Amino acid sequence: MPWSILHQVAAEFFTAAGLPAREVGFTSALHFTSSLKFVWSPIVDLIGTLRQWIVATQFGLGVLMAVLAVLAHNMASEPGSGTAVIWLVLIAIGLFSATHDIACDGYYMTALGRADQARYTGIRVAAFRVAMLVGSSGLVFLGGRVHWLAGFGLGALLMVVLAVAHRVWLPRVHAARPVRPTGDAAADWRARVDHIRGAYFSFLLQPRALVVLLFLLSFKLGDALMFGMSKVLFRELGIATPDRGVLNGFGTAASIAGAMLGGLWVARVGLQRALLPIALIMAGTLPLYLWLAAPRLPADVMLGLGAPLSLAHTLSPPLWHVGTILVIEQLCGGLATAAQTIFIMSRCHPDHKAAHFAFATAIYSLAQTISGTYSGFLYEAHGPLVYFSIAAVACIPCLVLIPYLRQNS
Repeated sequence: MPWSILHQVAAEFFTAAGLPAREVGFTSALHFTSSLKFVWSPIVDLIGTLRQWIVATQFGLGVLMAVLAVLAHNMASEPGSGTAVIWLVLIAIGLFSATHDIACDGYYMTALGRADQARYTGIRVAAFRVAMLVGSSGLVFLGGRVHWLAGFGLGALLMVVLAVAHRVWLPRVHAARPVRPTGDAAADWRARVDHIRGAYFSFLLQPRALVVLLFLLSFKLGDALMFGMSKVLFRELGIATPDRGVLNGFGTAASIAGAMLGGLWVARVGLQRALLPIALIMAGTLPLYLWLAAPRLPADVMLGLGAPLSLAHTLSPPLWHVGTILVIEQLCGGLATAAQTIFIMSRCHPDHKAAHFAFATAIYSLAQTISGTYSGFLYEAHGPLVYFSIAAVACIPCLVLIPYLRQNS
């Protein structure tokens, strides 16, 4: 839910508010909070329990989303008002969300053995997509049809309810403390510093670390570029905010199905045999967006000649066409997300589960952050046809790297 608020609902809100493409693309810069979470991830292992971190960050996220709801209401009621305070709140949500991710990932790996981690990854990714469905479809539809105060406000309420429910019902998982207190303050401090240093270096010194890092950076780069400007493209095709919310619902449902299938696929044949076919399927679906972007070229020519916007929209593909392509792309993207998650877990050392998972996710989110932040400028400078052509070829490097990986099944 926090991820959806940051990267889907906020982008839809700014799109509906009429902000230019480059400012909508700035929502991708919020990935920097995830990219930097490796800095404090070893601390989450050391202080308190992962369960306590989960509950505390969920409650804090609920409060911050409530503040965001009020700010969005004020901005929608006063067109032309600034967005600076909204961005500050979004950054704070990003920091809480990143810390929440660290705790959730560590809790999952602590509670389940390696075999169960792979077996239930499809369900885990599907649960993430369900939250995206609530955000990108439900909250966006509510914001566009009723008011953004209701959209963001319901998100805040859901987070507080989840915090209370998890405080009561989330199982208490007993894990060995990475550093046991000895009563010697100086020795305990040295042990904590050694643990943090070990968390960093043990990940970076793993076999074929450079290939692993490059693979994580490039695996979903094309998907990130596509995601960055798809909402702007849909707006330019004349699709209204409530309709985009409905489309998001179908797309997210397809991604849930893809994640479930991906987890089952990897569990059945192993990561080594499944990774390359899944990556090829993902790469093969990205060019589909060129079918949607192509009509924008003659439409832009018509607008440049003074034609009304309604006439230019007659060249846009029908809604069912857009929805079909979105569903196909999201289904295959769900396959890739499940494979990526299992690959990352296979690279996590048992003594540094939360920290290593945070390192790996920070690396691939860095690529998404940089590409997404620049996406608006690239889209405005070259148009949708060139932009989505670049997105279609951006995943080729990861296909080249896969044969050089030595995955743990």
